[in-house]
Amino acid sequence: MDTETDERVARRSRLAWHWPVFFFVIGAGWFALFFLSRSSVTHVASSWSSTVAMWLAMSIVMMSTTAVPVLQSLADVVRKTSFAVWWVFLLAYLVMWVLYSVVAASLQMLLGGLGWMDGHSTQSWLSGLILLASGAYQFSSLKQRCQSECVSPMTFFLRYWREGLWGGFKMGLRHGATCIGCCWALMLLAFVGGMVNAAFMALCALVMALEKFPTIGTKITRPLGIALVAAGISVLAFDFISAAPIEVHQHL
Repeated sequence: MDTETDERVARRSRLAWHWPVFFFVIGAGWFALFFLSRSSVTHVASSWSSTVAMWLAMSIVMMSTTAVPVLQSLADVVRKTSFAVWWVFLLAYLVMWVLYSVVAASLQMLLGGLGWMDGHSTQSWLSGLILLASGAYQFSSLKQRCQSECVSPMTFFLRYWREGLWGGFKMGLRHGATCIGCCWALMLLAFVGGMVNAAFMALCALVMALEKFPTIGTKITRPLGIALVAAGISVLAFDFISAAPIEVHQHL
């Protein structure tokens, strides 16, 4: 009995450092992003590599924050075995967001080349379309399927569990793809809110985290979609009115 107790204590002490390290790195990442948002670096024309780096920092910090529920569920599963599976899962999860960041950065460079983005600000008509698309996606079946796996991490692991480090890596890739399917449209709102905008990042991370909570996640998805669609229509309407020529009538 004492031996079993000693083993549990030893295992708990070996695992105790993982969460502090994780939260320290995430906290440092948030601090760096808030610092960048106040610097002049983010307001000048960027190369493709620096744009990718910016998207990488933003995506990894924000999506690691929202991944806490699934990481906690995985920690509960592997507590009696090797915690290495947890780190491998996290690595694979972030690999998927690295791929997303490369695509998003390439899209940003394309929009800039077309003249639809100036630095890190977007043409108002394009902002309206992005808001409309993001809002409409909230009602899609793909969004609902991906969100259902995010709000029920234990169900995800019961369905897709794979043994070993390679199994953990494959689960991380799958969950990363699921998370992208759930949040990609909301992440593109960075084009609207401003790249490396501290207020936007905090608000967006909060919303995406709330969407992954079982009790309220699905309850806010549709209202959020309605709000985004309404905002998109408003922006497009204002842009149309602003662009309309003003006729001046002179009465003699």
